Amino acid sequence: MCGIAGAFNYKNNLSVSLDFLKCMSDELMHRGPDDEGFYLKDNVGFAFRRLSIIDLHTGNQPIHNEDKTIWVVFNGEIYNFIELRKDLIKQGHSFYTKSDTEIIVHLYEEYGLEFPKHLNGMYAIALWDGNRENLHLLRDRVGIKPLYYAETNNGILFSSEIKALLKAGVSSSPDYRAINQFLSYGYMPSPLTGFEAIKKLNAGHLLTCSNKTYKEVEFWDLNLDTCNEELSDDELVDSLIETLQTVLLRQTRSDVPIGIFLSAGIDSALIASIAAKHCSLKLNAFTVGYKEDSYSELGLTRQVAKRLDLSLNEIVLSESEIFTEIEKIISFFDEPLMDYSMIPTYFVSKLARSSVKTVIGGEGGDELFGGYQTYYLYRIAEWYRKIPQVMRNGIRAIVNKLPESHSYLSTPYKLKRFTYGTEFPYDQAHYRWKVLFDAEEKKKLLSRDFVHNISDLEHFLAMGKYFEKAQKKGCSIEEQLMYVDFKTFLQDDPLQKTDKMSMANSLEVRVPLLDNAIIDFSRKVSLNKKIKGFQTKYLLRKALSRFQPDEIAFGKKRGFTPPVALWLKNGLKDFMLSSLSENSLSNVPFLNHNYVSKIIGEHLSGKAENSRLIWALIVLVSWYKNYVSK
Repeated sequence: MCGIAGAFNYKNNLSVSLDFLKCMSDELMHRGPDDEGFYLKDNVGFAFRRLSIIDLHTGNQPIHNEDKTIWVVFNGEIYNFIELRKDLIKQGHSFYTKSDTEIIVHLYEEYGLEFPKHLNGMYAIALWDGNRENLHLLRDRVGIKPLYYAETNNGILFSSEIKALLKAGVSSSPDYRAINQFLSYGYMPSPLTGFEAIKKLNAGHLLTCSNKTYKEVEFWDLNLDTCNEELSDDELVDSLIETLQTVLLRQTRSDVPIGIFLSAGIDSALIASIAAKHCSLKLNAFTVGYKEDSYSELGLTRQVAKRLDLSLNEIVLSESEIFTEIEKIISFFDEPLMDYSMIPTYFVSKLARSSVKTVIGGEGGDELFGGYQTYYLYRIAEWYRKIPQVMRNGIRAIVNKLPESHSYLSTPYKLKRFTYGTEFPYDQAHYRWKVLFDAEEKKKLLSRDFVHNISDLEHFLAMGKYFEKAQKKGCSIEEQLMYVDFKTFLQDDPLQKTDKMSMANSLEVRVPLLDNAIIDFSRKVSLNKKIKGFQTKYLLRKALSRFQPDEIAFGKKRGFTPPVALWLKNGLKDFMLSSLSENSLSNVPFLNHNYVSKIIGEHLSGKAENSRLIWALIVLVSWYKNYVSK
């Protein structure tokens, strides 16, 4: 795992200096504290920060081909590099390292721009073809690893993180369209970043920059063909376990020890169970808990670890400990992200890094195997909408008066979200069940100039194009919802959160449920094996039930969600009031302090559960202060 950056001054052929590259590289030191490397030739230059995982002695980047006409830097891991290396040697290629990086230059020599189709891994790649004078930037199929770029007066700059681009002089002018999207989703949908001049390369995309211009194409997308294959539950479970066993053996190739993030959740418990029982892997496990019982699953996690004979390293978060680190945690996000599970992810990464450099994570199971309640909630909504409108209005009025509870996903909270979202078609309801601020709330929150052109559906556009594509392919509603989340939420929220918080601690996280083989397997599983009635992730639960009791295999979904709603009323109250004070908001010209105060007051009094809204505003104000107004 590493950090990469570079420049190609194709517009004016200005030479790239080492000092300029070091300036960018220094901003990425946390991503790669072990070593650094540079490549410079005339108007092109690469910088690299290394976290040594594979080929500790000769694997430093940049890496080149035999005649040094092709150079590459990349962040990530290529899991099938051993198999690819053997094939390439048979085809006459020579290697001077044992690293997975060197595979890339030879694949490019052999297959040209078709080479990404041969890769199985997580990666952000920059490749320079000196013969053609082309720069190629590409990001893995799912978006596990980040890659940002900016067009400048000289040409193009790229980096693993935005902060390196800003350090290189890219304008920090905010993108108000992106901020509008953030206030809806809680994240910036790719390719938006919050800065007018900076874009995220979309997952599965390849950008080619020549001496004239650049163009971006999609080299991979999820196969949306409907599965008609009917296998029994046991046959599918056998196949899933066998596939995941192969994936784990491939993804645990490393020259350093590997651990695992463990919870009582379906995904991590299943991965840990197969690793222990079918791969004979003795992984150090790392977990996080809370004093608040409705949020903490530490007791169940201990049961999982005990059944697998895993060494479990625990941290129980206290508000005082969080308070000392919270500003630092938020500052690592150079594009705003609302997801407050960033807090436990940071601390469990810090805990893991004290023992290992690499861990296994559980992201991806929800989007591929039907893990969210919204995937069946639309069916309940269809029944609910048969109730006359006047009665539904009365029900919603009653629900909105229910007293709030700050326990995890409380019944009043879920009822309020449900009765709000059911008034819309299924595709818009999927967005509105999760929305932070809708158009009406934004009119109260934001300045007149900001909201002047905001339409009620503008913030739905990021999801809308993927709904349209899935609808044209004849996908069921459930498959449409999963595809939309796979293409939007997955890369821009959980994967970004995990990358930022793990790399803040110089830790690599591998995600076996997003391996090519598991993605391909998921497309062969029929819908009724993913969601059975109102049971989410049915197939994964059936597989887990072979290793763990039903209390865990068929238990409620929790994840690492922290009790922020309670913390904001107690240990983080002063931090909240300071972050969103009138003085702080005076530096953010588009926010209305009176409405922000109203949101805070409702939360503190118990009138409303506004923790998501408050946290989103804290993150936004902090980002604006750290990266825009400086």
